[in-house]
Amino acid sequence: MATLYAVSEFSKLISLFMRIFSLSLLLFFAFSQAYFGKKNEASAVFGWAMLLQSPRTVAFEGAGSALPSQDFGAALMNPALLQGEDFGAGAAWQSGDLADMQGILAFSHPFSMGKIEARMQHTYGMVYNGEVQHYNEDGDPEDRYSYPAAQYYAISLAFPLKHFKFGITGRYLWERLSKLEDSRAGMGLAMDWGFLWNTGSARYGLAFMGRHLGRQITPFVKGGVNGFPLASELAASAFWRSSRDLTWFFECSAPRYTPALGKLGLEYRFSEPVYIRAGMQRQFIDIIDSDNGAGYYRLFSVGAGYRLFNIAVDYSYSMLVEGMGSEHRIGLSGVF
Repeated sequence: MATLYAVSEFSKLISLFMRIFSLSLLLFFAFSQAYFGKKNEASAVFGWAMLLQSPRTVAFEGAGSALPSQDFGAALMNPALLQGEDFGAGAAWQSGDLADMQGILAFSHPFSMGKIEARMQHTYGMVYNGEVQHYNEDGDPEDRYSYPAAQYYAISLAFPLKHFKFGITGRYLWERLSKLEDSRAGMGLAMDWGFLWNTGSARYGLAFMGRHLGRQITPFVKGGVNGFPLASELAASAFWRSSRDLTWFFECSAPRYTPALGKLGLEYRFSEPVYIRAGMQRQFIDIIDSDNGAGYYRLFSVGAGYRLFNIAVDYSYSMLVEGMGSEHRIGLSGVF
C-alpha cells in the first residue's frame, strides 16, 4: 500500500510540474523579445521552416489546426493535434518553381509521464537549393558558386489537461548560405505551443497556437550580428463539420511584422477511402483593398488523399500568384 501511495503522489508531482513548466515557457516567450521585441524589426530569419509542411496541411492552406489528426503535418501547425495509440511514421516531398529539393520525415509514438498518457513526435526537415552563382557589386556573374542548405530537428509532445489538450514543440534550426572563407552556419532555437479545446463534439472545435517563437543563436558570418528573431506568429483556428462528409476549416493568424492572415479550407470525403481538399489564404488588408499590393504567394491549393487500411497517400497542388508557377507535394504515412 505504501508503494502504491508513493507512486500516486509521484504522479501528482509530475502532473503539477508539467503544468508549471508549460505555463513558465508560455510566459517566458510571451514577454521576451522573441516575439514582441522591436529591436530587429523586419529581420526575421529561418522563415523556410514554416514552408515545410505535409500535403494535407498545404491543401487546407494551413487552416486545419483545430481538428485532431494522425497526419504528421498537423502537429507542425499545432502540436496539440498529436493523437493515436500506435507508432506512426510519415514522409513528404515538395518541388516546384519556388521549391527545389525540400522534404520532411516524422516518427511518432506513445509517451507516458506517470499516469499521464502523452504522445511524442520527432520531425526532421531539410531544404537544398542547388547551385547558386555569385555576382559582384556591379551585377556581373563571378566564377564562384554556393550551395545553400538548411535543416531542422523538432520534438513535439502533447498531453491532456482538464478542459484542453496542450502541445509543445522544441526546434533546432541550422542553415548554411555559402562556403566562403568568413561564412559559417547560422543556428536558431524555436518553440511552438498549442491548446486544443476539449469540446467533446466531433462536429466543431477550437484551438489557439503560437508558432516559431524564438531567435537566432549563431551568426551566418564570423563576427556577424546575432540574435535576430524568427518568423513567428500567433493564431486561432476552428473547424465545423457541416455534414457527415464535409468539414470546413478556418484560421486567423498574426505573423510578426506583417498583416494578419485569414485562411479557409475544406475537406470532402468523396468515398470511404478517398478525400478531396481545397484551401486559400489572404492577408486581411488585401481583402479590404486589393490595390495595395499585399497578399500571399500561393493563390490557392487543392489536394487529395487515399486511405488503405493504415496507410495514407496525400498530394497537393498549389498555384502561385502573378505567374510565378506552381508547387507540388506528395506524402506517405502510416501507423503500425
